[in-house]
Amino acid sequence: MRLLARTDFILLAVVLLLCAYGALMIYSCTQAQLAMADKSPTHKVNLQLTWIGLGLVVMVLVMLADYSRLADLSLVFYGLVIGLLLLVLAIGQIVHGSARWLAVGPISIQPAELSKLAIIIMLGTYLARGSHQELTFHRIAASLGYVMALAAVIFIQPDLGTPVVLLFIWFFVIFLAGAKLTHLSAFGFAFIMLFAAAWGSGIVKPYHKERITAFLHPQEDPRGTGWQNQQSLIAIGSGHLLGKGLFQGTQSRLAFIPHQEKDFIFTVIGEEWGFVGSLALLGLLAALMWRSLAICWQAKDLLGRLLAGGIAAMFLIHITANVGMALGMAPVKGMTLPFVSYGGSSMIVNFLAVGILQSIYMRKRKIAF
Repeated sequence: MRLLARTDFILLAVVLLLCAYGALMIYSCTQAQLAMADKSPTHKVNLQLTWIGLGLVVMVLVMLADYSRLADLSLVFYGLVIGLLLLVLAIGQIVHGSARWLAVGPISIQPAELSKLAIIIMLGTYLARGSHQELTFHRIAASLGYVMALAAVIFIQPDLGTPVVLLFIWFFVIFLAGAKLTHLSAFGFAFIMLFAAAWGSGIVKPYHKERITAFLHPQEDPRGTGWQNQQSLIAIGSGHLLGKGLFQGTQSRLAFIPHQEKDFIFTVIGEEWGFVGSLALLGLLAALMWRSLAICWQAKDLLGRLLAGGIAAMFLIHITANVGMALGMAPVKGMTLPFVSYGGSSMIVNFLAVGILQSIYMRKRKIAF
């Protein structure tokens, strides 16, 4: 009980408020379509609440365990995720041309979501165990090998967004571990050259290219590849200062934006709650980042610092990409908004991440019994 008393209650409150915010918006943008399909208007929000409840249980179990034990399980967890990703390629469900889900009874899981935590734990363990050594170019390259193995399997699905997330996490963690800017710059330049080569050689799939060109030139195909981008801006712009009111969003009720409850949940908030409601949500997301980075700074050892830093990086790129997509400032890609977007796999992974953060925070100094 004395250990639980050291819980970061600010972080917990922020997470719960984000979940409540998301559940309300999911109900708002799905109720009309579900009713038209002769389903319960609360079907999706009930599923989301179930995932939130399960996520809270997982979070508590993880936070009670000492995060340092993750180092002993890092290779096992990493290997398990690799195995699941390979299984997806063999027997995974194909949705919208991509094999990303494994059916487990009535539910589907997305192993690519687990890869984000797997790489955070693997990198944290590898770099912390070798902290007595200089972080040479060779060690940096070796750490990148863990990322590339996961990224390659995920890219085949095909999924371009998750490999980008993994690389961003790697850059952030390596920087925290003390990598020289010259080394980071060299790797950054190499990635740009490799992406240019992949684009020109056809390795990057045509629909990935369409999403990027649609972001750069949305007016060229407003009823095709530029549709989501255009409708998203219309929805947010129509909200003005205070929004149209809860459950009154016409773009949402008339389903102008496909899968709005997932990647474009921010548009529901912009339309129904306006600039003020959007600002309130961004404030909660900023608080999530603040607590994540504060825990990173306060960690008692390098492993805790790298784990918390990797989780902060994961949250940051998801927030930036998701809100950026909705505002037309980033290409359309499957990036959920942490604790707000609909989805079981991403919700559980986010709660696992918060459980690790809480474990680090609770053990930033020894408990006196």
